[in-house]
Amino acid sequence: MPADFEDLANPPDSGGKVKMVLLGILLPLAAILYAWQGWHLEKMWLPGKQGGATITGPGAQWLALSYFAAGLAAHFRWFWGLLSIYRIFEWGTTAAMILWISGCGGMLYHEFFY
Repeated sequence: MPADFEDLANPPDSGGKVKMVLLGILLPLAAILYAWQGWHLEKMWLPGKQGGATITGPGAQWLALSYFAAGLAAHFRWFWGLLSIYRIFEWGTTAAMILWISGCGGMLYHEFFY
């Protein structure tokens, strides 16, 4: 049986209330609050080698959308997945991944081609 981090297409096999609160509510809340702040300030940090890069302007807003989507993906996986409500888990995770891909693509477009 693969570990949880190796199989992101299926809900987690086990977990208690602590895992649900920490990974399903608090972690997504932190990511979503950071995304909200970055959207309004139009300044986001992109992790990478040698300390990463600070993205500003419209590219930062697209990157904020990616951070928001990552928070949603964590919420749908660790909250709804642990509650075993598979329909919400599947649809929410799919929507979050579409948002994440859109945010990454928009940021790359604005930073390199616009």
